[in-house]
Amino acid sequence: MLMYHIVMGRNCHTGRFIYSLLVITSWLTGCSSHIPEIIKTAPPNNPALQQVYANTNNYLSQKVRWGGKIVDTQNLKTGSQLSIVAFPLNNQGKPIVNGNSSGRFMAITNDFLEPMVYSNDRHITVIGRVLRTETHNIGDFPYKHVMIQIDHHYLWPVEEQNSYANYPPDFWWYDPWYPWYPYHPHYYPHRY
Repeated sequence: MLMYHIVMGRNCHTGRFIYSLLVITSWLTGCSSHIPEIIKTAPPNNPALQQVYANTNNYLSQKVRWGGKIVDTQNLKTGSQLSIVAFPLNNQGKPIVNGNSSGRFMAITNDFLEPMVYSNDRHITVIGRVLRTETHNIGDFPYKHVMIQIDHHYLWPVEEQNSYANYPPDFWWYDPWYPWYPYHPHYYPHRY
């Protein structure tokens, strides 16, 4: 509140504008601050999945930060195992899920991971150490996976769907209250 009075000491309109910018900036900063710092920062000499895949023995026990989309969660007697389709990470460590996957890897932990939470299509970033490669089938196809032991991980929140998905492509000029809101039958079907 003190900041509001300091800013408002200037021209009223300019002060409100500056105060609004400060509030929005702090809100945006607060939104990104929940990401753990260890997830935001790649380990030194972080190798790419393809480098490790090509020559695993050179990277055993190497710390890596990889991420992607979960395709399978299995719980075993010794812990949990995630099968992940790898995607590049942005500067916050979040997977950029597009058509450019570098392959698959498996991340294992001694903890129990709830499959309903760590479900298919969830985005995850893991930091861990390279253990070995193992061949597991994808359908009937044998695929060599790089296995890593999870030290830290971050399960990214599910993003809400765009509420404009069902609008026509040129929806920008449509009035969302057309026709005659609040009397439109969509909002008050019992009146019609």
